[in-house]
Amino acid sequence: MEAAKSFLVVVQVLALLFLCCGEAGASCQTPRGGKGECKSISNCQALLALVQRRPIKPEDADYLRRSRCSSDEDIPKLCCPLEETSARSQLSAGGDTEDIDFCQTSRREQGACKSVSQCPTILSILRNKPIKAEDAEYLRRSNCGSDGSLPKMCCPFEVKPVSSNLLPSAEICGVGTPDKIYGGTEADLNEYPWMALIEYQDVDDGKRGFYCGGALISKRYVLTAAHCMKGDILKSWKLISVRLGEHNTDTNPDCTDIPGIKQFCTPSPVDVSVEERIVHEGYDPYDANQYHDIGLLRLSSDVQFTSSVKPICLPVTEYIQKTDLVGEKLVVAGWGKTENKSESSVKLKLAVPFKPNTDCVRSYGNAGVELANAQICAGGERGKDSCSGDSGGPLMRLFMDENKEFNWYVIGVVSFGPTRCGMDRWPGVYTKVDSYVQWITSKLKP
Repeated sequence: MEAAKSFLVVVQVLALLFLCCGEAGASCQTPRGGKGECKSISNCQALLALVQRRPIKPEDADYLRRSRCSSDEDIPKLCCPLEETSARSQLSAGGDTEDIDFCQTSRREQGACKSVSQCPTILSILRNKPIKAEDAEYLRRSNCGSDGSLPKMCCPFEVKPVSSNLLPSAEICGVGTPDKIYGGTEADLNEYPWMALIEYQDVDDGKRGFYCGGALISKRYVLTAAHCMKGDILKSWKLISVRLGEHNTDTNPDCTDIPGIKQFCTPSPVDVSVEERIVHEGYDPYDANQYHDIGLLRLSSDVQFTSSVKPICLPVTEYIQKTDLVGEKLVVAGWGKTENKSESSVKLKLAVPFKPNTDCVRSYGNAGVELANAQICAGGERGKDSCSGDSGGPLMRLFMDENKEFNWYVIGVVSFGPTRCGMDRWPGVYTKVDSYVQWITSKLKP
């Protein structure tokens, strides 16, 4: 019975791909001898990936040249490989290794190339009769190869709740209270105790500096941006350690006057060397879209949680993942550390409004940047954006659970923004953390 259902599904997809949705490109052979389809490069993810690499390798340029199969009104068409349309990578989860054939749908959703019967999203579209014209076009453009005579489709990843005994419980992570923030102001001592500073060392003269930030998510891991670990920054700087429990980089210890008490001081910050850098496999530092700009730093030893060193919560529950952010004020914090500048010696905090991607697309589309569902935007007010935070630092939101307990969650990771900070109608772009919780937890180890 199941086999018959699968056969009918495949027949439906084949009909949609090759009959109702327009004529497919002519068959061709790739320079490597594989099967392909003659189409414009804009419709071929595999060849687009080659073009977007900087610098383009000579062998890739030669491959593109030899892939030309025809031209249509002076627009070249290339032989798009049917079974090589997306980068192949290894993801390890629970000790098992699974081949993930990464791809991106025509709706700019991140996904995996797999058979129709294994994709709930595609199956749902097929079962919803009659099939809308836009859904039929989506199905046609989702074709990413074949498994023998059967088509494979780019299946968007589903955001699912996850659990891990390597992550702290809600009794430990993100513990905080409601806060009123009226602009870029100095954070209190021990406020946002998960904030991390990433330290680099100049490969030539040995000088050290903080040029990225992150957020402590467990005793052993710091969440940050992939661009802090891969790309131009490492041409002249070596990532060496993470600082936790810092407030003012110019003083040690950090102290404040409290009425009735002469002075209150926090413990000295903790510097921990980095044992491993984990960059998302799909990240390309030279891609203007900065997809998959997320990574982890595994510390060389467990850190002890104190009043000034605590982890933030990850959005692993369905309740947090499905909460609507429209109209919400989110928070960035940090020292304004980036690869090119340093804004402050003290930890700052700033409330930034969430911006729907439709608003963000209008700004960045004109700059040639295509935002994906795994990216979110916040800010876009003159003089106020993630420039008050750190490159790679967290975008945060305070949630209240059913017991009226408050916890801070990391919603995004600072990725990129306009060249000039704090430009009106130009929000900052963040990697959407709940799209990557499965990837994050798959990388954790004791």
